[in-house]
Amino acid sequence: MAFNRVQQPSILYIDREIRLRAYDGDHQVAIPWYQDETVYHNSEGIFGSADIPDAEYVRGMYEYLSTHGELYFIEILEDGEFMPIGDVTLKAENPPIVIGVPKYRGVGIGTKVMKAILRRAKEIGITKIYGSTIYDYNIASQRLHETLGFECVEVRGNERIYELEL
Repeated sequence: MAFNRVQQPSILYIDREIRLRAYDGDHQVAIPWYQDETVYHNSEGIFGSADIPDAEYVRGMYEYLSTHGELYFIEILEDGEFMPIGDVTLKAENPPIVIGVPKYRGVGIGTKVMKAILRRAKEIGITKIYGSTIYDYNIASQRLHETLGFECVEVRGNERIYELEL
């Protein structure tokens, strides 16, 4: 956890069917998410399967995120058990979110998760989210940010930079 004197909760309930569970060091569940070309293209801007990340990449990314913010698995209640479907990291600069399981994309989970992350940010004293970088072709992420009140403050090539005062 990256925030001094702030204890990361092990679970943050969003509603009865969605929760955030603190990253526990097991990155294996996320490997297929980041090997999905759509996820990798939208999050890293890289096309093609030649550059798809391996387990070591995902481990290193999770290590970085968990030491620079509060990293959570997004979990959905399915058949009576919570199962991870993506991840989100609370940090002031460019907080990433991924819905790794395709059937859960575009159904409002990202919006619920980001609302919870923004509430948590306020609770721990973050006053501004900045540097949220979204590729111009990632219309779903642009809509998500704009729905939540983020403003596009800069365009750099094919990237849009968003900010939100909390």
